[in-house]
Amino acid sequence: MRFARILPDTITVMGLTQASLETKNLALVKAIHGFGIQIGIDGDVSMANTWISAYSKCDDLSSAMAVFNGIEIGARTVVSWNSMIAGYANLDKFIDALNFYRWMLCDGYRPDISTIVSLLSSCIQPDKLLQGVLIHCHGIQMGCDSDIFVVNALISMYSRCGDILSSRFLFDGMSNRTCVSWTAMISGYADKGDLNEALRLFHAMEAVGEKPDLVTVLSLVSGCGQTGALELGKWIHNYAFSNGLRDSIVVCNALIDMYAKCGNINSARELFYALPVRTVVSWTTMIAGFALNGNYEEALDLFCLMVDLDLKPNHLTFLAILQACTHAGLLEKGMEFFDMMKKVYKINPGVDHYSCMADLLGRKGRLEEATELVKSMPMKPDARIWGALLSACKIHRNVEIGEYACRRLFELEPQGAAPFVEMANIYASERRWDEVAALRTAMKFKKVKKIPGQSLLHVNGKPHVFTVEDRGHPEGLLIYAMLDSLALQLKEEQYSQHSDNFVK
Repeated sequence: MRFARILPDTITVMGLTQASLETKNLALVKAIHGFGIQIGIDGDVSMANTWISAYSKCDDLSSAMAVFNGIEIGARTVVSWNSMIAGYANLDKFIDALNFYRWMLCDGYRPDISTIVSLLSSCIQPDKLLQGVLIHCHGIQMGCDSDIFVVNALISMYSRCGDILSSRFLFDGMSNRTCVSWTAMISGYADKGDLNEALRLFHAMEAVGEKPDLVTVLSLVSGCGQTGALELGKWIHNYAFSNGLRDSIVVCNALIDMYAKCGNINSARELFYALPVRTVVSWTTMIAGFALNGNYEEALDLFCLMVDLDLKPNHLTFLAILQACTHAGLLEKGMEFFDMMKKVYKINPGVDHYSCMADLLGRKGRLEEATELVKSMPMKPDARIWGALLSACKIHRNVEIGEYACRRLFELEPQGAAPFVEMANIYASERRWDEVAALRTAMKFKKVKKIPGQSLLHVNGKPHVFTVEDRGHPEGLLIYAMLDSLALQLKEEQYSQHSDNFVK
């Protein structure tokens, strides 16, 4: 085009910008932006809106904001505001998205369907439910609450925020459902752990002639991994491969993850080595699976093979291998990988990486080093790091550092039961009963309650959840009779072994 001496215009630069987003190449977006300024089209509001969207999709919100601020106040359109709100929403920056929405309303702009959908997509945590309801109300006031895109976004928002009943109410009230509608509802039940209802909807979806897509299958696979529903996971595996998803690397990676989380590491391994093409996600998922199932040597070997093949590990790969080192107690290897991450691959460690290293140092009894590492972090330590340090203090009966970690945890989670329980155990190990009693009194005064642990069993494909001293199950009498019988057999076996040893 340039050799033909045809001058590029706004449409040309828009096309180039959109093309650069295929690889999310921020440097290329900036170069095209510079070219647009050079040929004098940066004053066009449509061009500016395109650049805002491009920078947002490349996770560079500061550049997107600079372009937005460069648009004359009177020239801004709803698309300009929507592009910024969508950028914040895509990066899960809900507060920023909501503040931008308020600014938009204060400046007299009327939001549209895209505005509402973007805002709803950023409400993904239970503590954001109230704000999600308020956005829903704004949608009703605008008259767009019957739009199918808005309803789908509402179903997803309510289910992600833990209000599955409101999701189902909206879903049941729909006259026309798309694949997205079904998938949002199935995903909501799968995330909640209700795989029976998720599968029932899956079959109902097929019965009405709506074909499940890739996202629908991934939702069910993810749910199986979370709840340990191995048999259902195998069925979905067969379904996916029978319906043309055998070559989908995304589905295969999800299945590897599911098998590993369900404890079937052999199936995960077979699937991984059968892949014709492996991405960094494939390698990372398999390394994490080995670490989760205690196959630490295989995790280390696979990571080394990945590096030897000149594949570049990302921050999740390093997190997986550091977790393997932590569980195996391989301090030197862990420190080696932590340094490799920073020096060789120029990846800045995140909170999770520091948490692994603090846990690893703590388990090895090097509590002072672990404390110094936490203090030197470039970001604020979270509750997981202090919790890992406190657990290490319990193992090594270190009262001083334990009290320090406990204070930090109280600041972050005043109502958390874990620091009270862990610190009480540390005091008890040193026979400091007055301090134990003081902590128990503080727990009662603050009304802190320890959440009991749960066990989950799948019987004939149906999940059964049990808590400590749970007597509410319909078959409770038979279950506890069987447990008593097993306990008695165990004692008899132990007595028999003890007698044999005595005779020898």
